[in-house]
Amino acid sequence: MTQGSALTHLAYRAVLDSLEDVLGRNGLISVLRFAGLGEMIDNPPDHDPDARVGHEDVTKLFTGVRDIMGDAGYGALMYRGGMKMVKSAVSHSPAVQALIEMDLDPVEKLKLGYSAYLMNSGYDPEKIMEHLPEKNEIVIHRKDCTECDDLIQRHGVPEGITKPSCAFVRGIMKGVGDCFIKEVEVSVVEEACRLTGDSECCYRMTYRVK
Repeated sequence: MTQGSALTHLAYRAVLDSLEDVLGRNGLISVLRFAGLGEMIDNPPDHDPDARVGHEDVTKLFTGVRDIMGDAGYGALMYRGGMKMVKSAVSHSPAVQALIEMDLDPVEKLKLGYSAYLMNSGYDPEKIMEHLPEKNEIVIHRKDCTECDDLIQRHGVPEGITKPSCAFVRGIMKGVGDCFIKEVEVSVVEEACRLTGDSECCYRMTYRVK
């Protein structure tokens, strides 16, 4: 993902695949037509981790899924999509596969995993990620979270969303942590969200070394 503007083909395809997993082929087609993305039915993005889907199509998909499935359905499906995206990215990245198998302190590997995700998304980890070793926590601050940025820019903060709701990014954060599941267990909480009027989206990862 890039800062506040687009998703990679791989990430976008992960959402489409998760929709089809849960709703079936006909359900996916219905969502795409409802969202004004009928061209995606027969021509979905490939699994390219570098090519980008434009922000307009990202917004159409995310808002379409929320409108047709409600907040709860959106959260469950997009969380799944985020985790699926990480699994697909790992399968296409020998460098990440090597990191997972590296003989290194598990917390350092976890930090490197989150840093790699942020750098690939166009961020400087030193500016938006903090490690709190005394609490076994890694915290990531996103002032322009891709999942909500276009929606807010176009329509303002939506009404009716009362709790943090960037489930796709939260799923990514969980997916990155689960890359190292043999050595460390990670739980993720989105504790602030621009969709509820906060100034940033904030993700707190709490880890336990096994």
